[in-house]
Amino acid sequence: MSKTCRPAPSAFGSEWSVRQVVERRDWDAVTETCPACGDAVDLREPHVQVELDRERISERDTKLTRERRLLSFCEQACATAWLDDPAK
Repeated sequence: MSKTCRPAPSAFGSEWSVRQVVERRDWDAVTETCPACGDAVDLREPHVQVELDRERISERDTKLTRERRLLSFCEQACATAWLDDPAK
C-alpha cells in the first residue's frame, strides 16, 4: 500500500492546509527532489517532511473524504521558504 500519492503536484491552492512539519528519516531507499531548491533528498538521511491535506471532492458516494500529500525537503530552511512562498 502506498503511503501517499507521489510525486506531489508542483502547485497547491488555498484548499490545501499544512497538517504537520516534521524532521524524519525513512527506511525507503528512495530519492526525491526538494520542491524548494531542486536538490536530491535521500529519504534514509535526515530530512524535513511537510504533510498537506485537503477535502477530497468526489462525485460518488465514497468513504475517502480527505486527500494527503507528503513533500520531502532537504532541510528546514527549504521547507520554511517553500511554505512562506505565496506562489506555491
